[in-house]
Amino acid sequence: MNAKYSNSFIVPLFVSLMLFAARSRSEELPTLRTWTTVTGQSAEANFVKYENGFVSFRSPDGREVSMPLHQLSPDDRTEVLRLAAEKEAQVGLMPEEEITRPTGRREVTWRELEEGDHWPAFMPANVREAALSMPRPWRHAESKYFVIHFQQLGFARQAARMADFQYQFIASDLPGYEDRYREKSHIVIFRNREEWQDFLRRSNHASAWSAAFVSGRMMYIQDFGNMETNAHIMAHEMSHLVLNRFFRHQPPLWLNEGLAEWYGHIGYQSFKGQRANPWRAMGRLRNGYELETLFSMRTYPANREDVTRYYRTSQQVVGLLMQEKEHRDFVRFLQAITVEGKAPMVALREVYGFESVAEVQQAFDRFIR
Repeated sequence: MNAKYSNSFIVPLFVSLMLFAARSRSEELPTLRTWTTVTGQSAEANFVKYENGFVSFRSPDGREVSMPLHQLSPDDRTEVLRLAAEKEAQVGLMPEEEITRPTGRREVTWRELEEGDHWPAFMPANVREAALSMPRPWRHAESKYFVIHFQQLGFARQAARMADFQYQFIASDLPGYEDRYREKSHIVIFRNREEWQDFLRRSNHASAWSAAFVSGRMMYIQDFGNMETNAHIMAHEMSHLVLNRFFRHQPPLWLNEGLAEWYGHIGYQSFKGQRANPWRAMGRLRNGYELETLFSMRTYPANREDVTRYYRTSQQVVGLLMQEKEHRDFVRFLQAITVEGKAPMVALREVYGFESVAEVQQAFDRFIR
C-alpha cells in the first residue's frame, strides 16, 4: 500500500478490527494477539506481514487491514519486527514434527510469497535461466512441505495439495527412513506443453520425451489441462522427489522407477480417498524385459515404446518383491541398498533368498502369469 495514513485514520482501522473480533470470537486463531496504537486504541488480530513500512493484520474472521508501523506502540513495533524476521527465516524450511500417515483428501496449507528471489541455491544455473526466460512472470508460494513456482494458480494449488499428501504417504509407508534435508524441495510448474518444450530445449534436457522430471530436490512439471493425467504424473514424480530426500545411496534405475510407479498408483488412489489396490493398477504385463537385461540397464531405453516397457516391467518386479514377503521385509531390502550401500543382488539374497538373477526370473514368471 503506497498511500500515507494520517493519525486520524488509525482509529477506523482498529475499530474495524475490534468489530471483526467481536463477531468472530469463536473462530480465533492460535496466534491472536492484542495490538495497541500510539493513541491507545487496541484490537486483537494476527500478524500477517511487514513490508515497505506497513504492517498487515488479519482479524479472527479473516479480514485483512494494513497500517504504518510507526503508528503502533513502541513495544508492538518491536514485536512486528521480531515476527517479520522469524517469518522470513522460516520460508523454505521443513516443519519439525513427526510425519504421520495422511487420511483422506485435505486442503493444502498454502500461502503466496512476496516478490523476491525465492529460487533455491541448489537449482542449476542453466535450468534457472531457462525457467526465467518464459514469457510470463513467475509467482511463488509455500505449502507445508514444498515451495511452489507457478504462473497460473489453479493447477498450482492442486499440485501443492497432492504433493503434501504424497510426501506424508510415502514417508509413513517407509518406517526407519528419515528426511535428510532441512530445506524444502521446490516444484516448478509450467503452464502448457508449448512452454514446457521450450524449457526443455533451453535447459538442454537430455530426454525430449519427458512429461516431467525430478533432479535432486527439484521437480519440474507441466500442466496437461487434465486432472487425471496431472495427478498420475504428479504422484509418480513425487515418489522420485521424496525418495531422493530419504536415500543416501541411489537404487538401481529399475528399482527407482518401479517404486515411483508403485507409489504413483497407490498414493493417488489414497489421495482420492479410495482403498489402495496396487494389483489392479498394474494389470497384465505383456512383452516385458527379461530381468537380466532390466537389471543391467544404467540408462533409459532410446525410444518411447521401450521406455513404457521398462516402467511396466520395473513396477511388476517391485510388485513381486512386495508380495513375496511382508512389507517390513521389503523395507529392509530397500534399506540394505539405499542406506547400507549393498549391491541389489546381495540384498535380494539376504532378504529374499534369491541366489541368482535366474532364480528371480523364475519367481517373476510365476508372478506375472
